[in-house]
Amino acid sequence: MVTAKQVFDQAMVLIDEVLENGDIAPDQPAYYKTKALSILTTLQTELLPLSINPEIITEFEQPLLVTDRVALEVLPYGLAAHLLITDDITTAAFFNDRYDELKKRKQSAIIPIVDKYNVTSGMRG
Repeated sequence: MVTAKQVFDQAMVLIDEVLENGDIAPDQPAYYKTKALSILTTLQTELLPLSINPEIITEFEQPLLVTDRVALEVLPYGLAAHLLITDDITTAAFFNDRYDELKKRKQSAIIPIVDKYNVTSGMRG
C-alpha cells in the first residue's frame, strides 16, 4: 500500500523540491510538510468511494485507503496544487487542472442496473 510519505515525496518532485541525487530538498518550506497530512486527508476523502469510510491521516508512514493507482497517479497533483496555492498560483493552477483531469478518469466499478420499477418490461428490443 502507498503511504502518505510516498505521495508527499512525489508532490515534492513535481514542484521541483528535489536535489540532483533524488533526495527531497532539506531547505524546502517547512509548512509543506506541516500542511500535507491535512490536505491528503481531504483529497483522499474526495477520491474514496462512498462505501469506504474515510480516516484522518495523522502520520507520513500511514497507508492510504485509495487504490495504489489513485495514490500514485492522482494524489500527488492535488497535493502539489494545494501546497503551491500561496507561493505560485500559475503552477498551482496547472497541477489542479491535471488533478481534476486525472480524478475524472479514475476507474469505477461497473455494476448492473437493477430495474426496481419494472420500467424496461414493456420495451421491445
